[in-house]
Amino acid sequence: MNDWKRSARARRGSESIEAAIAVPLLLLVIFAACEYGWLVLKSTQIDSAARLGAREASLDGATAASVESKVQAALGELGIVGAQIHFLPGAPEDLDAGTAITVSIQARYAPNQLLGLARLMPIPDTMKGRASMVLEPRND
Repeated sequence: MNDWKRSARARRGSESIEAAIAVPLLLLVIFAACEYGWLVLKSTQIDSAARLGAREASLDGATAASVESKVQAALGELGIVGAQIHFLPGAPEDLDAGTAITVSIQARYAPNQLLGLARLMPIPDTMKGRASMVLEPRND
């Protein structure tokens, strides 16, 4: 009978050790999934903001300042900070109608992260979004 009690205690002890190892790993996997989901959400939001910027840039009378203002406002509402906006091949006011303009947005992930697990996981340093549209004819 004494051997049975010792065996039961030993099993409980080993179960506790297994739980002490497994629970942190399980939590890390769960939190990593949340962090990756957040990264995908923020990347999608940056793509959407780039599309909004390209649409704004394609309109008659658009300027680089007006497009940047609209994109920064959209990013601010989404909680994305530190974004840089670029226009290719140039500012909308300098291009002719029918020219394709590309708005690209780049933001570092670190200030936009959810849980701060970037040091523990392979996460990109930057998030990028890009969209292109053709400039509409000018109404002169």
